[in-house]
Amino acid sequence: MKNTPALMITCEHASNALPDFVLRAFRDSNGIPDDVLASHRGYDIGAYKIFSILVKRLKPDFHSASKFSRLVVDMNRSSTSKSFYSEYTSSLPSTVKARMLSLWEKYREKIESFVAGKIPEKQRKAAKEAPLKVIHLGIHSFTPVLNGVERDADVGILYDPSRPSEAKIAEILIKNIRDREPSLRIRKNYPYLGKSDGLTTTLRQKFGPAYAGLEIEINQKLLSK
Repeated sequence: MKNTPALMITCEHASNALPDFVLRAFRDSNGIPDDVLASHRGYDIGAYKIFSILVKRLKPDFHSASKFSRLVVDMNRSSTSKSFYSEYTSSLPSTVKARMLSLWEKYREKIESFVAGKIPEKQRKAAKEAPLKVIHLGIHSFTPVLNGVERDADVGILYDPSRPSEAKIAEILIKNIRDREPSLRIRKNYPYLGKSDGLTTTLRQKFGPAYAGLEIEINQKLLSK
């Protein structure tokens, strides 16, 4: 339908792969331990599988998944974030870090280009209300236990509560999940806050209320079954 918002699905931590140029840069150092790369620190375990299922079933207008580990460069963080480069890559030569930054820029540019094509400039500057043009679902997963503390949820829906469209979509998502699997524990803005630094936060700032961005966080204990 003409007035139906475009659907975009992304997966920022889909892979734990390392680019060849980073592997070459690690030849003179210990690099990233294999067990770290294989853990939740290296990528969102199981998230890409869910992403792929949703893309196949929902047939979004646009979809994108990262190709490299978050320990190279974090696609879901601003380039000014302290965690943008990991402790394994922060000390690499500036020429290598520039190439890592380029990976991030290319990933972000294609996403922002799609959203920009759906939201006219005048609607991006609307104060609070504007016709919804893009619904973005970011697919993530979280480790069941962090720093010895068990996470108290099966699914988290992250959004900005001050944005009515996102709050409404969150309620719809929660209802649909519960209708299909009543036993799941679903929490809003858990285990992270939906307003924290991330891709959705950046897109909200750039495109205004015509854009609605939510992140779906799935407990990895469900994805390992």
